[in-house]
Amino acid sequence: MTWLGSRLSRGTGRIALGVFATAAAAVLVAPAAVATPESDAANDAINQAWQAAGGDGSPVGGRDGDVYQVGDGFAQNFSSGKIFFTAGTGAHLIDGAILDKYQALGGPADSDLGFPTIDEVTGLLGPSSRVSTFSASDKPAIFWTPDTGAWVVRGAINAAWDELGGSGGTLGAPTGDETYDGDVVSQKFSGGTVSYNNATKVFTTDPPDLAANLAGVEVPSDATTAINQAWRAAGGLAGPLGARQGAQYTVGDNGAAQDYSGGKIFYSPATGAHAATGAILSKYDSLGGPKSDLGLPIGTEADGGAANSRVSAFSAPDKPVIFWTPDTGAIVVRGAINAAWGKLGGATGKLGVPTGEQKTDGDTVTQTFSGGEISFNTAANTFSTKPAELAGQLSGIEVPAGTPGPSAPGKSGKGLNWHWWWLLVIIPALLLVSVIALGLMRLQRRRAAHLDDEDYDDDDHWADGGRVQVPQSSGYGRSAPDATTKTMPGPEDVLDGDQDSIDTTPTRIPSEPEPETAPELVEVPAEFVEHEEYAEVEEVDEEPSDTGRHAAVNLEESQSMWRLNMGELGTPRRRRAAEDVTVEPEDYARPAEVVESGDEEQHGAAKPAIHLPLADPYQAPEGYVIKANTHSGLYYTPDCALYDHTVPEVWFASEELAQANGFIKAE
Repeated sequence: MTWLGSRLSRGTGRIALGVFATAAAAVLVAPAAVATPESDAANDAINQAWQAAGGDGSPVGGRDGDVYQVGDGFAQNFSSGKIFFTAGTGAHLIDGAILDKYQALGGPADSDLGFPTIDEVTGLLGPSSRVSTFSASDKPAIFWTPDTGAWVVRGAINAAWDELGGSGGTLGAPTGDETYDGDVVSQKFSGGTVSYNNATKVFTTDPPDLAANLAGVEVPSDATTAINQAWRAAGGLAGPLGARQGAQYTVGDNGAAQDYSGGKIFYSPATGAHAATGAILSKYDSLGGPKSDLGLPIGTEADGGAANSRVSAFSAPDKPVIFWTPDTGAIVVRGAINAAWGKLGGATGKLGVPTGEQKTDGDTVTQTFSGGEISFNTAANTFSTKPAELAGQLSGIEVPAGTPGPSAPGKSGKGLNWHWWWLLVIIPALLLVSVIALGLMRLQRRRAAHLDDEDYDDDDHWADGGRVQVPQSSGYGRSAPDATTKTMPGPEDVLDGDQDSIDTTPTRIPSEPEPETAPELVEVPAEFVEHEEYAEVEEVDEEPSDTGRHAAVNLEESQSMWRLNMGELGTPRRRRAAEDVTVEPEDYARPAEVVESGDEEQHGAAKPAIHLPLADPYQAPEGYVIKANTHSGLYYTPDCALYDHTVPEVWFASEELAQANGFIKAE
């Protein structure tokens, strides 16, 4: 048996033994469920509520499984319904059409309704009607009759409905969910319609005379209520924002924001709640988001007028907008230039769409567009344009207050603005790190070139310093003193005895010649390949680092990536491997830089697992169809309901590659 074959046999045996041991331990030691004080309280409360409702004879029927955690609380399934529990709301029963509506909207985990606050009870319309209320801040209720169906009534509309007598009053039962038209939310009832303008805080009704009874009605106006309504107006779970990510957080002095899988919603009492998504959100975040001098969004992202364009306006005094097209990307237009551009017809006028950011030269601010250019002299308060004749249309135009230039207020544009100062610090630091890394790589290669054959014994064992003998025919490494073998430094050589040093140079490991059709290759960070016998993969017991949301690692440019031979292993490798599982050197293909250098005859060409978004984030790069979101850790396939509405942060060539990189499939 060859050295390579013996190592493969040993590795296979160890993998099998490790898997068996892990499975046996799970069976022997894993408890059926882990009890906690919270789960015990939930179990007791749910059981008491069920018994009080009649046990097996209750509306929800007999038990169907154990108590389980859902969202911020607990639930238990029964043959005809469910009971939900939190410490704040207690345990309450729901069944039938109201339960179906609740779960269709996402239930306690994914909807914005919260948990039930009462058992489902008979409505004011009599035994044929049913109602249940929920814990969200805008006091939602689901009301059902066999004739009208089950619908949610909440917020300002619910306050008006209650004021007018609820289902037993003039309006009667709801006949549909709320609808949105800009700042106006409306809902239809069997006896009329109620509308509420969130900007003017005024009710209107049909019949009109009902509105007179609604003066002074207290309407929920907290940040959570406003953010939830903006989310629903954008389509809720099925819209571009998708599922909620994490808890609501504070922005500025009195604002709030909520992250979603496909974007964010920002709120303040002055601006209201508005969503930002896609490339416009990426641009906004890159400039500092709510901490930037753009302010908060003041309206819903809208069609920009030009083909495939989008625009979003912000609250800063100089009335900035971020304008996006697939060809030009997202660009800020603001101040005097935005006023002039709007006067000339905006994106549909002669100037067309913006093609570059504003630039300042002395007292003059200039911005280019697809059809020309606008310049504004802040000292003379005058415009000039290309074509020149357009300037005549700008006389007397009102220039917005605030920043005249593209950056901080009060700057004339002379000298560097604050956005450039960080470059003076970061660039020299990066250069220094690069020089140090290059020096370490050269030192390692120099040592590898001067190793002699005496460091390796003939017993197929690692010798002196952990060096490995590599056949000349493998094609790896540089020329060595011996014409038939090449040696590589082990950990002691590279670290010089210092175990705290870090070797960032890819470790090259011999492999058998590959077949004519190269197996599927997945890139694996070099730090997972240790300078230890058998190249064992040790467990990494930590969560993957989240670099930010728009930040992604360009794997095509990484110098420390290896490609894992998926064809030989048979199943995808996770980033975490069991402690006692070993991966043999032959499980690895050549480093990415070798494959990309053109040596495809022997080793085969393989494209990277990950591709960054193109200029149009919705356009799939050729060969990459799987969308992934690094913030949520989810990936989306073309058959997923949220696929077309999800803005990818990375693209994968296949589901296996997404899974191998730690992503979970979105349902």
